[in-house]
Amino acid sequence: MNLVAWFNEFPQENIGLIAGGKGASLCRLHQNGFPVTEGFIVCSGAFDRFMKENGLWDRVFAKLETIDWDKSDSLAETGEAIRGWITATPMPDDIAGLLTENYKKLGPNVPVAVRSSGTAEDLDDASFAGQQETFLYVIGEQDLVRYVNACWASLYNDCAIFYRHQKKFSEREISIAVVVQRMVHSEKAGVLFSANPINKDRNTVMIEGAWGLGEGVVQGIVNPDNYLIKKGSYETESEYIAEKEIMVVRKDELGGVQEVEVPEHLRSAPVLTADERIKLVDLAVRAENFYGKPQDLEWAVEGDKIYLLQSRPITTLER
Repeated sequence: MNLVAWFNEFPQENIGLIAGGKGASLCRLHQNGFPVTEGFIVCSGAFDRFMKENGLWDRVFAKLETIDWDKSDSLAETGEAIRGWITATPMPDDIAGLLTENYKKLGPNVPVAVRSSGTAEDLDDASFAGQQETFLYVIGEQDLVRYVNACWASLYNDCAIFYRHQKKFSEREISIAVVVQRMVHSEKAGVLFSANPINKDRNTVMIEGAWGLGEGVVQGIVNPDNYLIKKGSYETESEYIAEKEIMVVRKDELGGVQEVEVPEHLRSAPVLTADERIKLVDLAVRAENFYGKPQDLEWAVEGDKIYLLQSRPITTLER
């Protein structure tokens, strides 16, 4: 397998070990006709080679062994040290060259999302959601290389190290890929569950939505609208329209994001139209049928089109 590959180039076998959980899901969705913007994966092999050629694996494993799990300071110091080693180490020229070469295929200075995709994430009983970094509106070749390196370093975020320890994952068997994907310039976005994750009702779809980018909902920055809608009949079981004061949007022409106040006329307005709710329910059911199990999805609306940004198993449901 190449060190960098586009969504449509991946084989189905062992894709999670190459593209990570998030990347594998996006590749499968893209290859099977779901609304996913184009992109490519910096495969886990690129990170593995970077670590091996720079002698970082042995240093990392030795440092992890020194953690005193009864002391939070010990974990924090270890994570900070490891991340510092990775970000201070230049990316090999050939890998950086592959990044810039593929980035140019998207067009000149196209804004992209750069998302970490760990090989241990999005499993049925361990989602690792939010454990590693995501960077939005990354623009230009230099920033792309810098943020891919930052995603690599985030494999050793404090919460990720602790989560793997709790779940008894072997540190010697994990790696990370990075998704580079054309940004959806979303006017509204959120999350979508093909079953109710609270009462475990598999006949109900839960939708949460807010204005702007979906990171506001995913990270709990904003108070989203909430809809419970029955599959098949599209009957609205409940509807909560939040007072939405904050939204996450693009910062400026150089990229990045910022939090701003929601315009007054949108604060109490429903985020989703009736038609958009139906389309989201249909996407949830379709994704659940495709994967054969209830799904936790991220979505975004640009213009009149709904895009999927992620699909993973709902880990809170009884199996």
